[in-house]
Amino acid sequence: MKRKLSLTIGILLLVVGIALVFNKQIMGFVVTHMTEQSINQFDETKAKNGDVNFDFEDVKDLSIQDVLKAQMNAKDVHSIGAISVPDVKMQLPILYGISNTNLAIGAGTLKKDMELGKGNYALAGHNMNNDKTLFSPLTKAKKGMLMYTTDFKKVYTYKITDIFIIQPTQVEVINDHPKKRELTLVTCNYDGSKRMIVKGEWVETMSIDDAPKDAFNLKK
Repeated sequence: MKRKLSLTIGILLLVVGIALVFNKQIMGFVVTHMTEQSINQFDETKAKNGDVNFDFEDVKDLSIQDVLKAQMNAKDVHSIGAISVPDVKMQLPILYGISNTNLAIGAGTLKKDMELGKGNYALAGHNMNNDKTLFSPLTKAKKGMLMYTTDFKKVYTYKITDIFIIQPTQVEVINDHPKKRELTLVTCNYDGSKRMIVKGEWVETMSIDDAPKDAFNLKK
């Protein structure tokens, strides 16, 4: 009896240990699946219904619990567009607001009444320190790279002009500037203590049918 109990406890500890070791890999796999699913669930009206939050100070580090909760709700998460940075292999749905569920799936809008291709379009996303998931690929971004956003009708092209680190309290970075069309991406630095900003200036707007082939990889 004691031997069976010891064996059972040993197996449980082994399973828990494996889960802890592969925690990030599991999260990355689940998040990637949700990202691919939600980018094709475009419905601006449904996306803007429900409880919406735009306060970046409320955003916390992404946990496995957040990811699993988001997975349960993923079928109800609808995109209002998509963003891609082909040179770093990043493509994500744009989601309305920065709820924990939204930020476990894609890029969340930081202001209520933004329009693609106008003003300072600001998006937030998690850095999972793995170069692949959510905004993590932005750690490889460089000035001059092209960024694309789309509402699935038009594609808005931006060129990266600046990459820098700020304090979490420097929220003015997402403010609009007169006669300037920008894209501002906000994520955490490697340890989460500060924010990494990727800034781009608008280059051109075109029909999605005329966009470069590498701009987006969307399922028809």
